[in-house]
Amino acid sequence: MSTGRSFLQIIDLNNVPLVSGTSYVKWHLPSSTSAEHRGHTSKEVIREHKVAWEYDKLLPVRLTVDRNGMLQETDIHFEVMQEYSSGARGERIILGNVRLNLAEYVDAGHDEDGKITRRYLMQDSKINSTLRASIPNDESRRRSDFS
Repeated sequence: MSTGRSFLQIIDLNNVPLVSGTSYVKWHLPSSTSAEHRGHTSKEVIREHKVAWEYDKLLPVRLTVDRNGMLQETDIHFEVMQEYSSGARGERIILGNVRLNLAEYVDAGHDEDGKITRRYLMQDSKINSTLRASIPNDESRRRSDFS
């Protein structure tokens, strides 16, 4: 078992269909009930079909190895929300979800900051928006450390 502390970054969302309103991202690690394993970005205004957050979170993540020496899945879920005015009242809708297995990023290629930054197409969504996030790839925690 290995525990590391890394920064999770939620950067932006593009191809947002509405041009007004606000959007935010809720995230959590389903395998944990700890308050430090859930959170959300601030609500930011949609501008030119895009939302920018630049959200950083120091995230302790525990990866475990099964009896066969394989890393077990450690999922992180993102839920993208949008709020807008519809007449006299506000509306909140789920734009989509992104589910990632953090164990898949242990030996993946990364940038000079030790992060993997990618765009992820939202699932359970009727739109083609992509969420850009940086997933930690802790240099001190490589696949060889788990065998």
